[in-house]
Amino acid sequence: MKDLLTMVRGLPPAVRILLLCATARSLSFFAVLAYMPIFLHGPVGMSGATIGYVLGASLLVGTVASVYGGYLADRFVKVDLMIALDGVLVLVYLALPAIHDPLAVLAVLLVANTASSSMGVTANALLADLVPSEQRAKVFSLRYSLQNIGAAVGPFLGVASVAVSGGGPFLLAAGIIVAALVPLIVFHRHFVASPAAGTATEAVAAKESGEEADAEEALNFREVLRVMRADRALAWFTLGGIFSIVVYGPLLTFMSQYLVMVEDRDTAYRLVAYISAANAVVVISTQYLVGSRLKDSTLMRWLTWGTAAFVVGLLAMSFSTQAALLVAAVALFTLGEVIVVPAEYMFIDSIAPSRLRGSYFGAQNLVHVGVAIGPVLCGFLLQHFAPAVMFYSLVGVVIAGWWFYVIGCRAAASTALVKGNTGKVVSEV
Repeated sequence: MKDLLTMVRGLPPAVRILLLCATARSLSFFAVLAYMPIFLHGPVGMSGATIGYVLGASLLVGTVASVYGGYLADRFVKVDLMIALDGVLVLVYLALPAIHDPLAVLAVLLVANTASSSMGVTANALLADLVPSEQRAKVFSLRYSLQNIGAAVGPFLGVASVAVSGGGPFLLAAGIIVAALVPLIVFHRHFVASPAAGTATEAVAAKESGEEADAEEALNFREVLRVMRADRALAWFTLGGIFSIVVYGPLLTFMSQYLVMVEDRDTAYRLVAYISAANAVVVISTQYLVGSRLKDSTLMRWLTWGTAAFVVGLLAMSFSTQAALLVAAVALFTLGEVIVVPAEYMFIDSIAPSRLRGSYFGAQNLVHVGVAIGPVLCGFLLQHFAPAVMFYSLVGVVIAGWWFYVIGCRAAASTALVKGNTGKVVSEV
C-alpha cells in the first residue's frame, strides 16, 4: 500500500485526474447498465429477446466504431476529444428518459456505445502519452482496479436513484460525467503539455524517427487501416485478445447460464452473487500488486501464467457447485484476468508507432467483440451437450488465445530485429 501511495503521489496531476475520471465514467456506465433492461422493457416496451439484440448490437457497433475513434485520437488533441465525447454522453443520458420509440432508443444507444468505446481508446492513448514507459503497467493496472470499483458500486447507485425518479440512473450518470468534465476543462493545459519523458532509449528512438513520425501524422484513415492490417503482431495479438475475452469477459453471464441448469433458481442466484463478489474482490485487491510486476522483457511468461490460471480455474468450476470450491475456482480464474488485461495494453503500447497510438488502441479494443460471442457460444454448448462440456470448450478457447499471443509476440520480435531494436516486450520469445 505504501508503494502504491508513493507511486500515485509521484504521478503528474493530469494522470491523477484521468484516473479519477475513469472511475467516474465506470460508475456512470454501470449505474445505467443495471437499469437499462428495466427501462427497455418498461417504458420502451421491448420484449426480452429484443432487449438482448439491442444491447448486443449497440455494444458490437460501438466496439467496431472505436477503431475510427482511435484514429480521431491521433488526429486531434486527445483531451479535447474526450471533452467532446463526454458532452455527447451527457446529452444522450439526459435525452433517454424522454424517448420511448424503440428505433429512436436504438439509435441513441448506438451513439452512446460509440462515444463510450471511443472514450476508452482515447483515454488509453492519452495515458500512454503522459506516463513514462516504466510506469505504464502500474498505471494501467491501477486504472483497471478503479474501474472495477466503479463497476461494483455503480449498480447500487443506479438502484438507489430509481427510488428518486424513474429516469434517476440516467440523470445520475449525466451528473457524474459532468463532474468528471470539470477537471478536464479547468486543468486543460496539463493535458496538452509535452508528453512525459520515457526511458533514454525511447528519447533516442523518438529523435531518430522524427521524419517517420511526421509522415505517419499525415496518414488518412484508409492509410492507417492499411498500416495496421500489415502489422502481423497487432493482428495476431488482437485475435488472441478476442479468444481470451470470450472466456473472462462474460464470466457472470455464462456462470448464470450454467448454474440455472444444474441448480434450483434460489441456489443459482446465491452462487452468482458469491461469484460476482469473489471476482470483484480479487480484481480490486490484486490488480495493482500484479500489474506493477509486469515487465516488457517477461510479458509472454506472464501471459502464460495468466492462461494457466484460466485453465485451472475453469476445470475447478466444472467439478462442483459447492460454494467454497466455486469461490476458490473463480478467485484463481480472476487472477488470469488480472494478468491478461494490463499485459495486452502493454504489448499494444510497445508496438504502436507514437503517432498511431490511438489507432492501435482502437484496433485492440476490437477484442470486446468476444464479450458478445461468449454467451452465444456457452448457450449453444449448454443446450446441446452436458454442462461440463462448456468448461472444457472454454479451456480450448483460452489456450487458442494464448497461442495467438505467442505468434503475435514472435511477429513483433521479427519486426524488432529487422529494425535493430531488440529491447521490446517480445525479446524473450
